[in-house]
Order: sequence, then C-alpha cells, then structure tokens
Amino acid sequence: MISIRRPTDDEAAVYRLARLDAQPTGALVAGPRPGFRHERFTRHIGVGVEDFERARLGLQQWAAHRGSEVEVGPVGVEVEVGETVAIVTRQLGLWVLAACRVTSVVDEPTAFGFTYSTLPDHPECGDESFVVRLVSDDVIFEIEATSRPGIPLVRLAGPVARQLQKRAANGYLDALARWTAGTV
Repeated sequence: MISIRRPTDDEAAVYRLARLDAQPTGALVAGPRPGFRHERFTRHIGVGVEDFERARLGLQQWAAHRGSEVEVGPVGVEVEVGETVAIVTRQLGLWVLAACRVTSVVDEPTAFGFTYSTLPDHPECGDESFVVRLVSDDVIFEIEATSRPGIPLVRLAGPVARQLQKRAANGYLDALARWTAGTV
C-alpha cells in the first residue's frame, strides 16, 4: 500500500493480519525465475567474536531495519521461519506499507541471518537475505536481493526503483554497522 499519509500502527497491524495466510511472492519460493534481478551488498562491520555477537543480536532485533528508518511490526517480533512482518517506510515523500514473511533462518556459530519473501501487494516481488558472518576475525554483513517490480507504479519507476533499493540496502548496512560499533 502506498499513501501520502503515514499508516497508523492499527492500520499496519490489520494489514499484517490480513496477510498471515498469504503465499509469498518471492523469486526463491519456486526457484529462480526469469525477469528477476539479483543484487548483492557487502560491508565489513566489525572485528572479532564480540562484534559478531553484537551484530547477530542486531539482526535478531531488526536493528538494520529500524536504524534505517524502516519500522517493523509487531514490536518485539522474533526472527523465525513463518513470521509475518509489516514494514512501514517513507520513499520519495510517500508512505509504503508492505508485508514480508521470514522464509529461512541461518543460525550457525559463525553465521546468523534470515531471508524474507514479499507478500501480495508489496511494491516489489522478491526475496531479501540479511546475514552476518565471522570470517577469520572480520565481521561481514551481506545483503542479497532478488526482485522485480510487484506493482505497476514500481514498474513505471524503473531505474528510480533500483536506486531506492540500493539506498535501502546501504541504509541497512550503515545501521547495523552503527549498532555493532555501539554508536546507536
């Protein structure tokens, strides 16, 4: 849903509840499909086990999203397979309310993260993964997105939509780097 007015918390909750039984529209759900673009964003965000554990906690608490001004609801929602979240963000002066479902979680000694898939009415159709890894002594944050426009307005936006996705990914990278460094 795209609007000139910010959705209320109640509207976001109702929107999310209406999509609890919806099937994900992501590209990875049925295997890679033609027409989807793939992008990868990576950043070094820390050093050592302590930074890795802090980054892991940040992803568990949606710090990459919230720190880049993307609201995730409901408040306190866990990162676990099957969880549906409502996302509220502002893009180009418009408010966007969308829903995604966590479709996988990586929880290993040197890697933590999750993938979520878009649900019907999301401006994009696709999947996005957020993973932190401890590689040697470096903490690396990786974001992978596989998507295509999900609604006509985004299809018309073309290159602008791709720039917005890159800006969002950089916002997530910056936010988790700040969280890991303890500067938030």
